Amino acid sequence: MAIAGIRNLGFTNTKTQNAMRGANQENFNPIVNGRMIRPALRHIYLYSVAKREFGPLHHLLFPRLILRGCAPGERWTRCAVIADPITQASPDQERGGSRIDEEDAWRASIDLLSPNNPTDDPYFNNAGSLPSYFSTSTNCDYISQGVWPSLNAEPTEEEISRAEKARNDRYRAITQKAIQLESKSVKSLNEYLETTPDVHAAMDVLGLQAGWHKAQEVRMECPNCGDTIKSGIAFHQSSAGILCIIDPDRALKAGAINRDRYNELTGSDVEPSEVRRGPGRPRRVEDAI
Repeated sequence: MAIAGIRNLGFTNTKTQNAMRGANQENFNPIVNGRMIRPALRHIYLYSVAKREFGPLHHLLFPRLILRGCAPGERWTRCAVIADPITQASPDQERGGSRIDEEDAWRASIDLLSPNNPTDDPYFNNAGSLPSYFSTSTNCDYISQGVWPSLNAEPTEEEISRAEKARNDRYRAITQKAIQLESKSVKSLNEYLETTPDVHAAMDVLGLQAGWHKAQEVRMECPNCGDTIKSGIAFHQSSAGILCIIDPDRALKAGAINRDRYNELTGSDVEPSEVRRGPGRPRRVEDAI
């Protein structure tokens, strides 16, 4: 194919068109593929409730994709946004070279997150009696680890709860196996802990304790008194010896403060509380009227 040696003035410029057509009389094709310029039909969102990241993944449509995990204090996080359809360069067996194919992003997302799942239901594999984390796709089924595809720009409570259930089901399975191996031999347990790093995170999430597990506690600076405290607590005993309230609503529900103290902290309107008089104290004039 001849190549025109001209100054590019833009595809719509007459001089450019004539020069390219003259230099490529038999091969010039002025048609631009409309799929290259049209907007996406929809977007697929990948969310995660996992406590760690995964990747980079090795997938033909998602090379080097990293699925980030939740930071301390996060319940869920967004991993990626995928345009639907996904364009893919494929060999053109008829004309040579390559062509652009379009793949369904929803189906591709499920194939990425759950390779053994042949359906459009992300949780199809997890409904069976043999969970995929005990099959040939061990550590490749990210649905069971708390990652899921969604059509919503913000995940719904139902989606988050379902992902947490899938994650916790796997957590219970791998912690139970670790506890069983502990009674068998220390060597078997250590080998399992090395190949399954999520066991320690699972123990923390499920609130389990064992001699081989040290609970990981996230610490933060108290926004009120500056003491170092456990992340997520509503109140604590400060180094000054007083009760420091961080979240009045939760502190009230826990019984740490009364209604008067709650109203004082939140600035709510307080109804005057009844005054208790000591013995022999005269009643106020307005009370006697």
